[in-house]
Amino acid sequence: MQQISFFFWQLCLLRESPDRIPTTPFVLALVLGVYLVIALIAVTIGRPALGLVGIVGTVIVGLIFPAALTWGLLAFKQATERFVATYSALLGTNSIILIILLPVNLILLNTDNESLKLLADSVSWVCLGWWLAIAGFIYHKATNISLIQGSAIAFVTELLGVITSVNLFPAT
Repeated sequence: MQQISFFFWQLCLLRESPDRIPTTPFVLALVLGVYLVIALIAVTIGRPALGLVGIVGTVIVGLIFPAALTWGLLAFKQATERFVATYSALLGTNSIILIILLPVNLILLNTDNESLKLLADSVSWVCLGWWLAIAGFIYHKATNISLIQGSAIAFVTELLGVITSVNLFPAT
C-alpha cells in the first residue's frame, strides 16, 4: 500500500506516468475502495448540511462523471484498453488532493478569522489548479492530447459533476 501511495504522490508531482499502473481489476478495486472512503469523509465534512443519501449520491456522481468522460475520451482516441490505468490514476491522485483539502475545509467551515479563511480559500484554489494540472497530465499521457486540452476536459468534468450533485442533492 505504501508503494501505491508513493506512486500516486509521484503522479501528483507529475514525475510518473499513469501507464505504469497495473491494469488489473484488483488494483482498480483497491484504489476505488480507498477513494470511496476518502471521498465520503470529504463530502461529509465539506457539505455538512447533506444527509446520508446526499453524501453517498454526491460521491457516486463524482465517480460516474469522470468514468464516463474518461471512457468516452479513450473510445474517441481508440484507446479503451487504457481505461483501468487512467481511471485508477485519476482516483488515486484525487484521493491525495482530497486528503490535503480536509483540513482546509475544516478551517473554512469552523473559523471566524477572516485572514485564516482567506488563506484556506486560497489554498483550496491552488489545489484546484494543481488537480487540473494533474488530471490534464494524466489525460495527456493516456490519450496523446495536449496538457491544456486534458486540463480543460478535467475542468468540464469537475464542473458538470458539481452542478449535477448540487442540483440532485441540495443542502437541507
